[in-house]
Amino acid sequence: MRNKFLLIPVSLLIIALVAASTTSADVSHDPAMPAAIPYDQSFDFALVGNRAGAFAYYSLEYPGDGSIITIELDMAPGDPVAVQGLGFNVYGKNGFLIGSGTIALGKPDRKVLLWADPNLGPWLIQVYNYLDGVVANLHLEVTGLPNPAPPRQPVMMPAQATTFSMAAASLLGNHAGNFHYYKIESVGDGSEAVLQLYHTPDDQWISNGFGLNVYSPENGIRVAQASHEARFRRDSPGTYLVQVYNYVHGINVTYLLTLTPN
Repeated sequence: MRNKFLLIPVSLLIIALVAASTTSADVSHDPAMPAAIPYDQSFDFALVGNRAGAFAYYSLEYPGDGSIITIELDMAPGDPVAVQGLGFNVYGKNGFLIGSGTIALGKPDRKVLLWADPNLGPWLIQVYNYLDGVVANLHLEVTGLPNPAPPRQPVMMPAQATTFSMAAASLLGNHAGNFHYYKIESVGDGSEAVLQLYHTPDDQWISNGFGLNVYSPENGIRVAQASHEARFRRDSPGTYLVQVYNYVHGINVTYLLTLTPN
């Protein structure tokens, strides 16, 4: 790949700063406050041209893992003359030029740049229009960024455990674990309790990270663990704690938990 290291001309930045500096969620004309692109996203906006250049700015945080980022800009007007004055540049740390959009194969009204890098850091995308007085309708699309992490559900505490004979719920997985808690009261008579855990999706991969634990009233010792069925004897008086867990990151599991005899 090309390895070009050119500083953004100071005059270019000054012109951009004194131009209209309106910033919104979809477009920013201020290089110091670019519109952020946290994940794969597209934007539609208009940019009125100027002989000195009119600009819109976007930024992304490149993960530095060598993944290929694709940046595409669809332009209207998109005739061969107009596209000479429309396009985009991408800058890395300290204003170094990463690359510029070039005409896509078979799409004369689109410019594209593909880039991969081992270096972590911010990228600044500068979209430009040098067509004096011409309103360009633009569609900017960025793909290849990491997917956003799924939101972690509020952590349920053991003190919030509820009694049950049947419970149905959904639990979103997380690397650190998400949990639901239930309690089983015992008189310590040694009777057997059987817990059945039905869930969907249900396969070996899910079962490796989704299931239940049962903890004794005595010192919180685990007395059972399973992904589908758990059996244990209620030898100790007090409250047995049932913990349903999901460590399968980003996967929402719907389950039905039953207890017999209750």
